[in-house]
Amino acid sequence: MKLVFKFFLFFIFLDCFESLQAQEPNVIKFKKESKYAKAVFDNVDNQLVVMDVYGNPTSAKIAKFKLYVKTKKETKEFSAYSNSLNTEMLNYLKKLKSSAKLFFTEISVVEEDNHLSKLPDAIEQWFPVCNGCKP
Repeated sequence: MKLVFKFFLFFIFLDCFESLQAQEPNVIKFKKESKYAKAVFDNVDNQLVVMDVYGNPTSAKIAKFKLYVKTKKETKEFSAYSNSLNTEMLNYLKKLKSSAKLFFTEISVVEEDNHLSKLPDAIEQWFPVCNGCKP
């Protein structure tokens, strides 16, 4: 009788222990929110400016981005590793005779703790300098 009683208590404690384990999550996942929301192309300084979640421009550094220039005839791809457009990009844009779409993709910004975070893609319209054009 004692053996049956001990056996019964053992299974009750084992069942309680298993039910407590089932209620606890194995892994707690969380996502850190970035204070940066998007990147915007500044066509005066020919660079990307990072905007915070409130819409204010910041001085955050962009680690890398890809630029796709889509014209009527072709699509050209460039890579950059700073906020500003490099000379190869600027020379190509200055040679354009008509407007083109600029697609900034894979934008990575350096956070304050030196971690990279991705920003959404940006699309802009590029209009070439028109010297001597008639309105």
